[in-house]
Amino acid sequence: MKKTIVAAVLAVALTALVPLGLQAGVGLKGGLSWSSLAITSTPPLPFSFDKLQFYAGGLSFSLGLGFVAIQPEVLYVRMGGLYEVDADNSLELRHSYVQAPLLLKLNLVPGGPIRPFICVGGYGSYLIKAEGVMKVSGVMETEDLSEDYQKFDYGLVGGAGLTFKLPGIALSVEGRYNYGLANIAKDPSPGYSLKNRCLMALVGIGF
Repeated sequence: MKKTIVAAVLAVALTALVPLGLQAGVGLKGGLSWSSLAITSTPPLPFSFDKLQFYAGGLSFSLGLGFVAIQPEVLYVRMGGLYEVDADNSLELRHSYVQAPLLLKLNLVPGGPIRPFICVGGYGSYLIKAEGVMKVSGVMETEDLSEDYQKFDYGLVGGAGLTFKLPGIALSVEGRYNYGLANIAKDPSPGYSLKNRCLMALVGIGF
């Protein structure tokens, strides 16, 4: 009986500690990504990768109070890079990830129909598949390279955008940058590293 009373008192106390204005939400997010690979090599390689464009999207969740919110997400993201000699000769590295960013979102204007925000945080990613797509004299070949790369990646995220508050929903547009910290090459030689970089333009709808 005493345990039941203590549990009830604790539950009431915890409820009282939760701010009445705390808001939770869920949403959908999608857009375009422009990824590239930062290569460090000894000696330096005679080429570099250009940006590779693809789609990104997934679910976002929000728990916030006024001007600040915690925003975890689950996204499908393609990283990689493009090395193009000419229109008929090129190499694409396509790395498909499930990415889980965890962001601190600061609403610079917490009220009103248009609310600018900035967000900072980190991400962790799991590699689903890695492919190399080579085009030689216009003939394209694809090879599975999943065993050549680490399964996990992690890094920093920063971005900014606008939220448009409408009755019952919120629309958002944002740009963000992913700065990979992990060397994704498996068993790299001394002095060699390969790290993800990615710029994203996203639109979202929240409920």
